[in-house]
Amino acid sequence: MMNSSKRRRNKKAATAGAVLLAVMLATSACGGGNTNAGNEQQGSPTDGPVITQLPEDNGVIDPDLSSPEPTDTATNNDGTIEDPAAPNKVNEGIYSGLSDSHSIEIETAAGAIALQVTDDQKSTLEALPDDAKVKFEYSEIAIEGEATLKQNWLVKIEEIK
Repeated sequence: MMNSSKRRRNKKAATAGAVLLAVMLATSACGGGNTNAGNEQQGSPTDGPVITQLPEDNGVIDPDLSSPEPTDTATNNDGTIEDPAAPNKVNEGIYSGLSDSHSIEIETAAGAIALQVTDDQKSTLEALPDDAKVKFEYSEIAIEGEATLKQNWLVKIEEIK
């Protein structure tokens, strides 16, 4: 009869062996290094006709050529895409103050809104007291690579007295 410590050791060794085998199989399947293994049975790539030119409408844009369709958007230094056709939005609310070094928060009737600010706007914002009633103008700018995500950028803000 085996004692329980030997059974645990055998179980641990079997588990470790299975994990090691799985890792080895995964690494060999993901690029084990023998790139010619598949070519031996199929023949070399030079046995058939060599295509040196692709058809014109292959969907690939040559990086040396300009885009076939001009876009009206411009990419900002912060990775956002500016759409000049999108109108600025105007709203009113209570200025809550700086959220961090580059954004503010304003409580509107629809809820709190975070707005990105530039360094040039910080002097205007520092002059505003917290909980001041403000009228502000902002633009929604799409984040590059994320069509559905947008950032709100402060364009103009003024205190309503």
